[in-house]
Amino acid sequence: MLNFTNIEIGKKYERPWLATEWGYRGYQAFSKGVFCPRNSNQIILFVTRIKQRSLEQYDDYISGEYLFWEGERGHRQDERIAKSSSSGDVIHLFYREIHHSPFEYRGLVTLVKTGTLPGKPMQFVFRLIHDLSAQDDILMHQKEMAKLSVTEKQAVTKARIGQGIFRRLLLEMWKGCAVTDVRLQNVLRASHIKPWRFSTNSERIDPYNGFLLLPQYDQLFDKGLISFDDKGMVIRSRAIQRIDPRKLGIDVNDRLRALSDQHLDFLEYHRNEVFVRFSAKSR
Repeated sequence: MLNFTNIEIGKKYERPWLATEWGYRGYQAFSKGVFCPRNSNQIILFVTRIKQRSLEQYDDYISGEYLFWEGERGHRQDERIAKSSSSGDVIHLFYREIHHSPFEYRGLVTLVKTGTLPGKPMQFVFRLIHDLSAQDDILMHQKEMAKLSVTEKQAVTKARIGQGIFRRLLLEMWKGCAVTDVRLQNVLRASHIKPWRFSTNSERIDPYNGFLLLPQYDQLFDKGLISFDDKGMVIRSRAIQRIDPRKLGIDVNDRLRALSDQHLDFLEYHRNEVFVRFSAKSR
């Protein structure tokens, strides 16, 4: 059985690190998309949405709480995965947006549907037990929040859904969108820089750990598809380089209207741990 004690949901890992953690000399044993450790009821999926052009272009992606995944052509593990619900196998998911970038551990998934289409690989639909939504985060961190007073717990909980004191402090700091200065307060979202799930309780309500953003910026920033450098200039991930920024509702010359020294450590965390970066060393 592979040990997942030191592997956190929502954090990113590279195969060489996992090999060391699991006691393998190298990651070749799980260099493919499906890994079934010997004498174990575990199935490990390594899913890449945007694959190298030289590889088979399976249509794999996450949408909401579901993973849509195509079994590999001729893959002998398809039948085992299809029977996982009845056999007692557990399926772990590592997911990344683009090849040569770290995988994000998304926890356990359960099979909800299989299907076949003429001339195509077997189709699978899985439900993510942890979809990293606000409600999911709050439920996962109930124990650590139990020590807080009722008032503190309410503030920290509301901060996850972009409400309460955290949102009020961001409104006071930015007035409008941190990038565009658009002042539609009922549309703007209070977005954490260092994700709520990995922040301390004080960081969760710290206004310097947040930006007030229009929805398109909030979504791209939250998914790590954009970030900002220490001068406030927008950085686009390689995962969206082929998409016209205007179609995403952003501009290549976008930048934060202001930036304080107190933002910088949080931004460094976002670039290192959240941003979908491309590295020739990553596998």
